[in-house]
Amino acid sequence: MEIRLAKEKEMLEILSHWKAVMAEATAGYLEKNPESELTPLAPFFYNDFDYLVSVEEGTVQGWIGTGEIRDAHIYELKGFISELYVLPAFRKQGIGRKLCQEAINKFNEANYDSVQLNVFKGNDAKYLYENLGFSEVSCLMELRLDS
Repeated sequence: MEIRLAKEKEMLEILSHWKAVMAEATAGYLEKNPESELTPLAPFFYNDFDYLVSVEEGTVQGWIGTGEIRDAHIYELKGFISELYVLPAFRKQGIGRKLCQEAINKFNEANYDSVQLNVFKGNDAKYLYENLGFSEVSCLMELRLDS
């Protein structure tokens, strides 16, 4: 297995999976949002954005989106993981962990003080992130109103 920057062809493959990625990542939360058609473009609004891919024998197994974000509370630049996805056929093989570790190494080499990500309640990836040392910083809460 090789982890490296995604090439143009691989970027197109990644973007072709965006609906499945969003459905899983948001645990169904955004399914009713008609504006989610813009979702595939969202990562490109981060500074210095890249996709790292896990590839074996020419087959993309998974990817992680990395970039830079300004922490809104303390106004510092942070490394940011926008997306982690492993295709179903390649899960439970440690690929997600290896992609995260590669991204963390990238941020460390770039001298970031920390890395942030957002994970929805119900997303099983939260356990991986916690196991890698990520901890909750804030909690977004919502009250649904009858209109």
